Amino acid sequence: MTRGALAQAVVLCGGLGTRLRDALGDVPKALVPIAGRPLLEHLLLSLGRAGTREVLLLAGHRGERVATAARALAPAGLRVETLVEAVPLGTAGALHLVAARLAPRFLLLFGDVYAALDWRRFASHAGARGGLGTVLLHRTDHPEDCDTVALDDAHRVVGWSRRGALPAGAGGAALGNAALAVLHRDVLDYVPRERPSDLYGEVLPALVDAGAALHGYTTSEYVRDVGTPARLAEVDADVRSGRARLRAELALLDRDGVLAVERDGRPALRPAEVRLLPRAARAVRTLNEAGIRTALVTNQAAVARGLMSPADLEAVHARLAALLAAEGAHLDLVLACPHHPETHHAEGVPALRGPCACRKPRTGMVERALAELGVRPWRAVVVGDATVDLALARRAGLASIAVATGKGATDRAFPARPVWRSADVDAAARWLTGQDEDADR
Repeated sequence: MTRGALAQAVVLCGGLGTRLRDALGDVPKALVPIAGRPLLEHLLLSLGRAGTREVLLLAGHRGERVATAARALAPAGLRVETLVEAVPLGTAGALHLVAARLAPRFLLLFGDVYAALDWRRFASHAGARGGLGTVLLHRTDHPEDCDTVALDDAHRVVGWSRRGALPAGAGGAALGNAALAVLHRDVLDYVPRERPSDLYGEVLPALVDAGAALHGYTTSEYVRDVGTPARLAEVDADVRSGRARLRAELALLDRDGVLAVERDGRPALRPAEVRLLPRAARAVRTLNEAGIRTALVTNQAAVARGLMSPADLEAVHARLAALLAAEGAHLDLVLACPHHPETHHAEGVPALRGPCACRKPRTGMVERALAELGVRPWRAVVVGDATVDLALARRAGLASIAVATGKGATDRAFPARPVWRSADVDAAARWLTGQDEDADR
């Protein structure tokens, strides 16, 4: 039996769709075609496969048409009911229509958002953190037209700003509200009954300001609204091409402890010392074959310390590339920071000792990888074994996977926590490519 937040989903379908009217006429947004199927059908099929048992559709404009379509589109085993609001109640006020029927925790979605999520993992993450809810987030490069959210290292929301401003506490790239959430029904206690109200524009920001326990879930999975003709065309193309099913389009991989073996806590200083971890090459090949770009992002302060030369580092990476190539794998980009932040030591290379923009957790290598590989930033994920990798992801506004190899993210250099965990980079690659729905939570 499906339990927790995944058992019940509430879908808000009340929008007028005015920006799509010229292209699609009076079609409700929930029924716009994506790759030959109504958007609502994609959503219901996805939820049904994940184990959701009940979907409550809260409709407004052309609600009867949504109800008729929902009855025809619902897969076996999924109970779908449509409730039509007599007058617009807003995205929060509409929840009062189903107040008596809400499960303790439920999924909340918008009918104009295409989401290719691992719903089980999202629900598990939210359930483990509790509180009043967990909102889905991804990096945004256009904070001027979306709500932005700030998280602390434990993924708790500590700031929420309306369009055009970064929230207090934002420690890096802007995180945009992706309009999906797991909520506790107690949220309704804060929703006005006497007037329409906006969940994301009014209720949740006020709860954050009041110190309520609300959490964030930063993902690289495909979540995109279809509210404009341009975005509708983009989503349609991504679904048709298969890009939407991938859980990322760029994997930013640490080297030592993720791909390569560290001996006695020391990275390889010479080519002969390079050894791949078990299944590391298979992981990179899996990503390659699926079309997920791969970039190595590694701190190699041994160069600054004089333990190896830049030529030695290049030779080490050439050996790494050869070992991967022998098993049919390749890295699309290799980036290494040779600097060391300490300046009070006499040994090494003075020019490489001191602050830089590239040493993790600073985000210079991430930004370079995104630019050189041309990947949409919200589709990138950091895979690492150390807390510096998790701190890097947080500063860059990206999702993170901590692997159990290497340090296993048990060092305490930084307080950041991962969004996801996997046994190793191979398990991470299988999950990112959609081959393993039951990857480690």
